[in-house]
Amino acid sequence: MKMKSNIFFLVIDSLRQDKCIGKLNSSSTPNLDKLIQSGTFFNQTISTAPITVPSLSSIFTGLYPFECTTIDNNLYNLNQNLPIFSDDLIKSGYNTYAIIPEALKHTNISKLFENVEFFNSFATLYDENLGNKIIKTLKQNVKSPWFLFVHLVDLHGNALFNLKDNSKKSEENYTGINQYAKMLSALDPWLGKIFQCINLKNTICVITSDHGSTFADFTNKMLKFNLENDRLRKFEPGFSFNSAHKIATKFPKKLTPLRKKLANIYTKRRDAKVKKKLEPRLDLVKNLDLSTYQKRLLKKSILYPCDCFDENFRPALILLGPDIPSGKIISEQSSSIDLFPTILDLIKIPTRINHRGKSLVPLLTNTKTEPRVLMIDSTSNEFEAEYGNTIGLRTKQHKYFRDRLSENKNVHLYDLVSDPLEEHNIYQNNPDIVEQMELELKKIHNNKDFSFKTAQNLSDAEIQNAKKLLKDLGYV
Repeated sequence: MKMKSNIFFLVIDSLRQDKCIGKLNSSSTPNLDKLIQSGTFFNQTISTAPITVPSLSSIFTGLYPFECTTIDNNLYNLNQNLPIFSDDLIKSGYNTYAIIPEALKHTNISKLFENVEFFNSFATLYDENLGNKIIKTLKQNVKSPWFLFVHLVDLHGNALFNLKDNSKKSEENYTGINQYAKMLSALDPWLGKIFQCINLKNTICVITSDHGSTFADFTNKMLKFNLENDRLRKFEPGFSFNSAHKIATKFPKKLTPLRKKLANIYTKRRDAKVKKKLEPRLDLVKNLDLSTYQKRLLKKSILYPCDCFDENFRPALILLGPDIPSGKIISEQSSSIDLFPTILDLIKIPTRINHRGKSLVPLLTNTKTEPRVLMIDSTSNEFEAEYGNTIGLRTKQHKYFRDRLSENKNVHLYDLVSDPLEEHNIYQNNPDIVEQMELELKKIHNNKDFSFKTAQNLSDAEIQNAKKLLKDLGYV
């Protein structure tokens, strides 16, 4: 009887596909290059969301964010009432493991695995022996057949700025055109060490990301501007708040709704003050000697206006292992919701889950497939929604997005072939394409209601801890 293949699922947060291969890769990545050559690289994979929790929720359910995530006190979470692909693995005899950042501790994603280890959300592979922990798990702590999910944050947000400290811990040459590229160079030696522990003859490997990255195209000048944004964003509560907070925490249980109401009032006042400090910087961006694309990136770094531009929706995807071709590049558009349908197809395990994904195995075998129309979602929280709250569609040629609630508000249409940086909005001259896109959205949801369900599963303490951590990481 043939042994079941093991599965190694590696998410490198914010790893963009165009930074792995081609002319935009300025990093030194001999190990990543070798992995790409040993497997199949997908250069048109699209994530469903630009932030981690909705994106991972889509990966594990095969559904779009509005279907698989809930909002709990302005925080996104995986809908705990949905069937999950990892359950198919467990039912088929797989032992499931995860090594993930503490930022996911307060989410239902952390509950998907039988064995979970957490690490500091600011840690890179050089910190806390994280790289060695992964290697030790692969060598000693997994029981076949196994599924190991690892989520790294080396390239994400504030973790990028650990580069200077990491250079003291390694003699590797951190080359690259900017901070992001240098950090990818720093990450590469560990990819070599980790994959030395994996037998590709009996292990299916997925190397991907949860989403793309705005920081990946920052010049040093833009990075300096962003660091000043971070400084202005810091908000220290005053004496009045601290005194009121001490009193509120002693409220009896029956007054919990009042405490939450006071907390919401404080949050809105805090956000308004932060906004007042940051908004003038939007005008500064207009006068900088930058391209339209670069100015868009900087505006995002000021007030985090969520949108559906490509820089945040182009994750890397590499598949390796038995029955997976080597040295192959696939340019057909695919989605992160396809990952588990592909894995289950490769290991011949059926699923009863009703999902929107498609197995990518036909693409591996050169079978002709129909072009895909994929949904993308800005997943804006309450604060971000003031600046943009959009949903849209992506084909291989066109990108369309508009306001979540109104098809006539904040409308964008781009020709991705002639305008890959999405600098020229052409929706006004192409009403027929816009109309067709709206029909496609209606196919996804008949009444086109793409709002998120609300839930209250987290305790007050969990909410406060999660919000503090996510704020420190740059998520809220």
